[in-house]
Amino acid sequence: MHVVQLTDFYRPVIGGLERHVQTLSGELIRLGHTVTVVTLQTGDHPAEETLDGVRVVRIRAWSGAMTAFHADAARPFHPTVPDPGAMAALRRVIQRERPDVVNSHSWLQYSYFPLHRAHWGPAHVVTLHDYGIACPKKTLQRAAGSRPGPPVARLSGPCSGPRLAKCLGCVPEQYGVLKGAAIATGSRASRILRGRADRYIAVSRAVADGSRRALPVGSEIVVVPSMVPNDLPALARLTPRPAFLPPEDGYLMFVGALGPHKGVDVLLEARRRMRNRPPLVLIGTPRADTPRIDDPEVVIARNISSAQVMASWLRASIAVVPSAWSEPMGLVAVEAMLAGRPVVASDAGGLRDVVQHGVTGLIVPPGAPGALAAALDSLLEDLETRQRMGETGRLHARKFEAAALAPRVVEVFEDVLRRRRAAS
Repeated sequence: MHVVQLTDFYRPVIGGLERHVQTLSGELIRLGHTVTVVTLQTGDHPAEETLDGVRVVRIRAWSGAMTAFHADAARPFHPTVPDPGAMAALRRVIQRERPDVVNSHSWLQYSYFPLHRAHWGPAHVVTLHDYGIACPKKTLQRAAGSRPGPPVARLSGPCSGPRLAKCLGCVPEQYGVLKGAAIATGSRASRILRGRADRYIAVSRAVADGSRRALPVGSEIVVVPSMVPNDLPALARLTPRPAFLPPEDGYLMFVGALGPHKGVDVLLEARRRMRNRPPLVLIGTPRADTPRIDDPEVVIARNISSAQVMASWLRASIAVVPSAWSEPMGLVAVEAMLAGRPVVASDAGGLRDVVQHGVTGLIVPPGAPGALAAALDSLLEDLETRQRMGETGRLHARKFEAAALAPRVVEVFEDVLRRRRAAS
């Protein structure tokens, strides 16, 4: 089977979605398939190259030239409508590659939707990594506004579903007025195109439920989680202890964007309330809304490689994932469990599919520093439970490795192809 993967960004621009595409592509090749990744051109990277057996084709979109429209010129995201330049480039690539399946992973899908044909040509499978098909902010969260109260109380709530008037009032909080209006209006106008997919894959039940209202009636959605590489436990063991860690093992650890949506402010407040206060390691990227941190026992590390993250998990006592929003999946929790760490996580979104309460960790209400502090204290005072949860979590997390999940993706592809052959 020949698969073309569509993603706004790919190596060396990398994030959770891009890591999934890279991992899936490598595993598909290991299973005997061929893969081409088509992504947007950024910087001065080659138009075509082969990376670890994966052919990478970078195309130019008209929207990429609108640098003022992008908050980060290094990540010129695709708009929520078809881009004529991207469409022409995709048509040329598909004619040359002649794939069996096109697997879309990001808003670049909007330039492929018009090219898809129901009864001939490649099948089209769209993987939903977040709520971007329903929410232009990709979060499915209402605007926080300027509610009174302490920072941990000013949390936006879940959105009941996309409506243009509501989106126009909410999206500018993230993108600004002009850009937000264009993105929201484009998303609404493109709803008619979303039926041009044979199947949707959601990375969690939360993403499936949140996306369903924005898809045509009868759209098929199957849940297959995001995947991690097969060698992460070995990577953790073989990587030397990172120099930025506290002198002693047994610290608490968090990985992710250092913003309120990830619950960093909740975690800091919870640590202040704990009976025992081990050092806290925060690995991630500071943001404009990162709370002020002046505690010498809190270590902040940024631009850390995956190998060093895994080595750091191995020496932590507890992994903390206190997300305040409906996390689409929770790969951070999977990586921590592969290193044998118990996880204390918010009862939110896709984290419910990853962390088993009382088995691989503890689930607490989001935005509740008191409950988070109590859960952390209880585990810190019970070494036997931590070890049991860590070992159970290690086994459970193997279900999220590429070797376990890529065959399920292949099954989706093959089922779609069978149905298309039968229909034609």
